[in-house]
Amino acid sequence: MLFFCKFAAMKRSLSIILLLSIVFMSLPAQNRPSRGRPESSPLNRSTPTSSSRTTTGRNTHSKPQLLTDSISKDTVPQVVEVPKIYAWKVTPNLGEIIPVERDTSFLNFHRTTLVEGKDIAVGYLSNLGAPAQSKIFFNRPEASRFIFLDGMSYWYKKPEDNLFLNTKVPYSNIFYQTAGGDEDGEERLVAEISSNFGKRLNVGVNFDYLYSHGYYEYLYNKQFTYDIYASYTGDKYKMHAFFNNNYFNNSENGGLADYIDRDTKRVITPWYDYILNPDEAKKDGSGFKGESKEIPARMEKVWNRLQGRHLFVTNRYDLGDDMEVVQVNDSTQRTRRKKDYIAPASIIYTFNYTDQRRLMKSSADDLQQNSFFNKYNSEDGGEVDYLRYTGAQKDHMSYYSLKNTVGFAMNEGFRSWTKFGLTVYGEVDLRKYSLPSYPQLKGNNPSAYRHESENAYTIGAELTKSKGKYLQYKAVAEKRLNGDDLKLQGEVKTMLYFKDKQISAKANAYIKTVSPSMFQEKFYSKYISWNESFNSTKRAFIGGEIDVPFLNLRIKGGVENIKEYIYYDTMTVAQQKSGNVQVMGLQLQHRLDFGAFHWENQIAWQKSTDDDVIPLPQWSFYTNLYLQTKIAKVLDLQLGVDAHFHTKYHAPGYDPLTMQFYNQDKMELGGAPLTTLYLNLNLKRTRFFVMYYNATDGMFESKSANTFPLYRYSVNPASIKFGLSWKFNN
Repeated sequence: MLFFCKFAAMKRSLSIILLLSIVFMSLPAQNRPSRGRPESSPLNRSTPTSSSRTTTGRNTHSKPQLLTDSISKDTVPQVVEVPKIYAWKVTPNLGEIIPVERDTSFLNFHRTTLVEGKDIAVGYLSNLGAPAQSKIFFNRPEASRFIFLDGMSYWYKKPEDNLFLNTKVPYSNIFYQTAGGDEDGEERLVAEISSNFGKRLNVGVNFDYLYSHGYYEYLYNKQFTYDIYASYTGDKYKMHAFFNNNYFNNSENGGLADYIDRDTKRVITPWYDYILNPDEAKKDGSGFKGESKEIPARMEKVWNRLQGRHLFVTNRYDLGDDMEVVQVNDSTQRTRRKKDYIAPASIIYTFNYTDQRRLMKSSADDLQQNSFFNKYNSEDGGEVDYLRYTGAQKDHMSYYSLKNTVGFAMNEGFRSWTKFGLTVYGEVDLRKYSLPSYPQLKGNNPSAYRHESENAYTIGAELTKSKGKYLQYKAVAEKRLNGDDLKLQGEVKTMLYFKDKQISAKANAYIKTVSPSMFQEKFYSKYISWNESFNSTKRAFIGGEIDVPFLNLRIKGGVENIKEYIYYDTMTVAQQKSGNVQVMGLQLQHRLDFGAFHWENQIAWQKSTDDDVIPLPQWSFYTNLYLQTKIAKVLDLQLGVDAHFHTKYHAPGYDPLTMQFYNQDKMELGGAPLTTLYLNLNLKRTRFFVMYYNATDGMFESKSANTFPLYRYSVNPASIKFGLSWKFNN
């Protein structure tokens, strides 16, 4: 009954989705391409097969993206059956096509709904949809120009993340997940609709609604995003368009609070004892009876709201004559497209616009300020919170970027002697920033705002070789003409054989100079401000990867030297390390198969030479033991248990005022597993799961063993979660 009540609460969203579903599904199915025509694939014969371990066709103007984890396996040209639905992504500056495999497997379906499922180890604010950061350093994205959105990278969709589709039949998919009750539950509804209008044009729509009440007081998330995408893949002209509107509204509680005596300022119950020693915490007189909602919070009635739009359009036009005249008989001629034609050159134009706004809001007399700025040492040296500032806060920060990129490409393989492709391009990025003007040391006007702007002019080139069985490479060089920014990046891939079995290997490296964001150098709010002039950060990385499919084994690793790294210290203020810091890392993925039983493992080792600047867990593990079988020849089943674990270290905290993860030296976190029991099922076009999340909750009641993902934030208590994904192919 609860399930249907929750659907009723989202009546408006469902009505829109169902209406669009009826419109799209009523469209007639597309005709199959004519047999034997060389241009039958809308991607000019670069259509991926249903397996990710096969390659795209060899006669394409777009180059596979080499600087990703996916490893393409180039093979000799072959005739393949075009799948009913296939997908690809595009690069953000030049719109290059990257064929990808759609996620249609029911295996580990439950993991896609968890924050922990995003990586081996993740730090986040307890709830689904909360700001999060990977604890694996090499898996973290670089700081963006609008740094407030960085913590939402798992939920914010960029143009390079969108999956463009080509469908022979109208396609739609609805996904829904739920957990908990009315006061502490979570729910997410995602819907996608896509349809072709002819063989070349595809239009799709995505909706994503998320609401997480939260198991802890004053900590909930509400999100609504939608995007519209379109692609046209003709023989000479290709276009990809993407429009996204995002709305994130996060209630902030600043983490769990200590229970203190307001007269003596002594800590009676530290925040972690509410989780680790609940029986003792019940005796402190705070009214705590064992429920997570009864644990005191450091903030109340405080919100962070992020809202923005993103419009992306990339165009590619191939130069050259792709038609030829052939003699049918003595008196008849006809025109046809040249077989295996590759245009000698292409012109590229990309338009990329985004604007993002951040609002930090608190009600009058309701903001309990972080202890980072208001420290009061009790007699036993403990850290306590107390209210120092009163009054409402309403700070706006905004960012605007308009990019125009023009490129000219010489395509690989248009002549037998052109063994590589070369693209040169130029980019103009117009940026504007707005932030509060709080000169705190002098009289201030809270309604005043600072407006600053900068323009970035960049030139670049790409040298690629994406064809060939034994050697592929890609090299990228970019230089900002009116600044320090520089990028030199390269990757080399090769295919090896061991007893007629494939092994792929690649090596990659980069040298980067990255200028700081405006918001890293300047931050103004009612409670904390700084105005710095940081130097550009210099980064140098070298690494590699080996993939052994027949052993279900992948190993990758690397080492990076970073000079003048920008981080947030124990006072949550942006700082820059004057010298160098090195990070080394190694990851291993492996799966053992024992008939119907399978055991997956992921292991990550990493080491930072300065834990005060870049703290990292030395070892992180993910293990997954499951049974996979089929029931009555129609129902696929996966039954198993998985666990995340990392060694103890000074895990970061999160500051709602800056929306950044900061370093702390108060407490080491880690040393206990987070375990989930799950059941994944698949019946025809329907995938669904049931899981018992945090199954070991309460088994590790000691200060040396806990599952706090961040400082002062605890994972949600044990709960049952349910979800399903339902496809409609007309």
